Amino acid sequence: MIDLQIDYMDKYPEMTNEYRRENEMFIRAVKTTLDDFSSQLTPEVKAMYVSKYHDNKPFITFYNVVAPTGYIMALNKQLNELVGKIERPQERLYA
Repeated sequence: MIDLQIDYMDKYPEMTNEYRRENEMFIRAVKTTLDDFSSQLTPEVKAMYVSKYHDNKPFITFYNVVAPTGYIMALNKQLNELVGKIERPQERLYA
């Protein structure tokens, strides 16, 4: 979905509003961060994350099958730290 949003922003740069201006940097930061993280993963580990976040399978299903438990836990910790560092736009209500 993020790829579609970025394609849309690139295709229609003249269509701006306050919401878009405030969120465009956030959307691009999320894309860059997640792409950098996923580029380091093996196809099996990428498939694990897809199953986890798309199909709601628990990580315990993948422990010692896809990768050692400690490795998966370390990856999750790294991912949480990376995502936590992304500056989020200030929440606002628009009238």
